[in-house]
Amino acid sequence: MLVPRPFQIRMNERSETDDENVKIESETESNDNTAPKRRKYNTKAMRERQARIISATLELIEEGGIGAATIRDVSKRANVALRTLYLYFENREAMIGSAIKDFFYTSISQNGVDKGPQTLAEVLDRFDRLEDIILQKRAYSRELAPVFFSTNLDPGIHKILSDIAISHVVPYLDDLVAAQPQQISNNQLEFLKSQIANIEYSIIDNCLSGRIPEQRIHISLKVGVLAFIAGYVENPPDDLVATLREMQQAIA
Repeated sequence: MLVPRPFQIRMNERSETDDENVKIESETESNDNTAPKRRKYNTKAMRERQARIISATLELIEEGGIGAATIRDVSKRANVALRTLYLYFENREAMIGSAIKDFFYTSISQNGVDKGPQTLAEVLDRFDRLEDIILQKRAYSRELAPVFFSTNLDPGIHKILSDIAISHVVPYLDDLVAAQPQQISNNQLEFLKSQIANIEYSIIDNCLSGRIPEQRIHISLKVGVLAFIAGYVENPPDDLVATLREMQQAIA
């Protein structure tokens, strides 16, 4: 079973907030005249500091949702000065987006590589690994899933969440669409992918809210996404149709 790395990263370091007597009043991006120039993470100390920021952001999201992950609270939790934090992220949204991406792709990858599923078997395995992540981080997933549908969500964070959802079926989906006798336009493909993201987050939210039995999350995700794909393309492959029939029997 996949075990995601813990959010908490403990370091025996003196507080940078105490070391630096620097105040930054805004929690959004500073103006060009005052914002410290961001650096590349090319030293061990900087990488460790970045890891603390990421961990603190994820912890705060798990405890109170995205709204709880403010620049100041992350700074306190990570033991990193505000000015130092801005060396890594230009604003709060960039920090949250990086934390979400870092946690997910580290958790879902195998052998440190995430190439995405190329076969139906790999798609099914991908959803099994996704279930492991969701159930092992219930509080985090419960806070994050409904946020996807918020009209106030930053577009950059929404794009990251959408890309995460699509990663469970790409490049398998792209290859399937390319093999269709009737060509599907790029606009149609993007619509298909957007609907897959909607399906995934809706099912996750329903399962973690108790509207769907939690133990059915794995088959609900697979049937919801794969049935939509099979119904959308003109000529679904035989193994996809057969797999859906097997899952239909399992549900019955």
